[in-house]
Amino acid sequence: MSRDGEPDFDALLGPGGALSALGGFYEHRPGQVELARAIWRLFAEGGFLLAEAGTGTGKSLAYLLPALHSDRRVLVATGTKALQEQLSRKDVPLCARLLQREVKAVTVKGRANYLCLHYWERFKAEPLLRDRREARYLDRIGRWAQTTRTGDRADLEGVPEDLALWSDINARAERCLGTRCPVYRDCFVVKLKREAEAAELVVTNHHLLFADRMVKGRCGAGALPEYTHLVLDEAHDAEDAATSFFGTAASRRGLQEWLHDAGKAVPPDHPALGESLAGAVAAAQRYFAPWEQGGERRTVITAASAPPYERELRSRLEAGLDVAALELEAAEGTSEEALGLLERLESWREAFSFALDSVDDAYVRAVEVRGKNVVFTANPIEVAPILKERLWSSLKAAVLTSATLSAGGSFAFVRDRLGLDPETAREMALPSPFDYASQGLLYVPERFPDPSDPHFPEAAQEEVLRLVHASGGRAFVLCTSVKSMRALAEFLTAASPFPLLVQGDEPKGLLLERFRAAGNAVLVATASFWQGVDVQGEALSLVVLDKLPFASPGDPLTQARIERLKRTGRDPFSEYQLPCAAILLQQGAGRLIRSRQDRGVVACLDVRLRRRAYGKLLLRGLPPFATAGDFEAVRAFFS
Repeated sequence: MSRDGEPDFDALLGPGGALSALGGFYEHRPGQVELARAIWRLFAEGGFLLAEAGTGTGKSLAYLLPALHSDRRVLVATGTKALQEQLSRKDVPLCARLLQREVKAVTVKGRANYLCLHYWERFKAEPLLRDRREARYLDRIGRWAQTTRTGDRADLEGVPEDLALWSDINARAERCLGTRCPVYRDCFVVKLKREAEAAELVVTNHHLLFADRMVKGRCGAGALPEYTHLVLDEAHDAEDAATSFFGTAASRRGLQEWLHDAGKAVPPDHPALGESLAGAVAAAQRYFAPWEQGGERRTVITAASAPPYERELRSRLEAGLDVAALELEAAEGTSEEALGLLERLESWREAFSFALDSVDDAYVRAVEVRGKNVVFTANPIEVAPILKERLWSSLKAAVLTSATLSAGGSFAFVRDRLGLDPETAREMALPSPFDYASQGLLYVPERFPDPSDPHFPEAAQEEVLRLVHASGGRAFVLCTSVKSMRALAEFLTAASPFPLLVQGDEPKGLLLERFRAAGNAVLVATASFWQGVDVQGEALSLVVLDKLPFASPGDPLTQARIERLKRTGRDPFSEYQLPCAAILLQQGAGRLIRSRQDRGVVACLDVRLRRRAYGKLLLRGLPPFATAGDFEAVRAFFS
């Protein structure tokens, strides 16, 4: 097909078109054609478009086909690696088939997803295993390393996702030697960047998009090729990713990895380096131990929140790192390994100092304790000004799309949070093609304790049990906190006859595989399962939402944003907390109906949806299900 002029989207996507001719699930969707035309015009004329496309619209093809017909490179950034894989393995090849030509598309992930040949060779020479069980995978990794064309871990079959030794052999940026690496020319990441420079379409994810922008803002070089046309898919999640990558983080684990890698570089004739590293390890242990006390938490860093003697312990840690760095420099001279290690240490110390000592009021400083790891962060309170400067100003055209971009029927919240100009950003909303009124039921109990009532947890457990019995299992139970998730899981373990799966017990992908295979399982989960999870068919017929997903006002970032709005005379609840909850509620409810054949019930146990004035706004954003407040309606639906 020629690239001159507007593509014939009716011939590609319309009734009797090339897509419909493929049969199966491929069919004409009017909203898909409308969206494709709008994106084509945007790419041709320039500008910005906020496009909400309801579930089932087929937005992936609607943006890929115009992108591939453009005469400019287009970057597509997705919210998750799973969607990135779907685009590269399924949707892009489908577009090539529809267009009847070869497509030059490249998928670029974060560097930690790729094998580093230099560190692999070093590991083979001295395979220090953390666990004997890791030994069984060495031969498999070795055979794959000899044959892989991309070095992408996604192609490494039969190896656990959480295999610890992968961190010793991957190509993560913080320990990359760059052009000083002895195998630089054969590097998978370097080859990938060359391929991306020659590609017409580059598929990446939010994290790498913003990490690349951060690096380019500092030193002008990044992981992605130059581009002026962008598709930001799952754009409702973009603010969170940008907040993370335009901030800084220094973790205990990151320092431990540096000390571990530096220990491997100790030459036999330089015992002083080994002694200095041992001293730094001990100083790090003494420094981080007091922060761990008090259990898992995320709190603002203040003088009052710091443990006793923090300053003294930090001085000893910094002195120990100074000695280790000097000994490393003396032992290895200016070798590539030493230079890389010294640069890594300097980067960690900069982030550590900024998180603990910065007085920049544009950032919120926090400490997060997760198990044995302690993470110090400094994140921007607002990312809109940063995105204006570092991303939007460099683009000629950008499409921001998702099934949930509006709150209360307005795009203002997402547009303002992401820093788009309301005068120039176009908007369009396309409804889902699904018949929600006949396919689904929204159940909100008429008589139920308020979430603030001390009897709510017990009532919620009993109601969830009634619901999963009515549905025959086949349920997602989505909680707003880990504490609620664990309590519900414990209750259902004893009371429910259905197979029970709990977030965190196994990797997310494996949990979903088990859920689909069981056919009648109940999966209890929290944050990461509220969005980006797709289970079609009867295996998922019930979605239970325990409470409305309001962000905790005690979270440091939420707290800082609330305070900033108050200082400017604005209402944090209506302008920030409520729109955030509305979008996440839409995402949670959206897990249920994923095809025209799906049927089921969304149950929200939070009666504020009925009793509070803002409940009407939240209900307007949900799919137009039939509604019920009597449990008998649920029983009747499933019967």
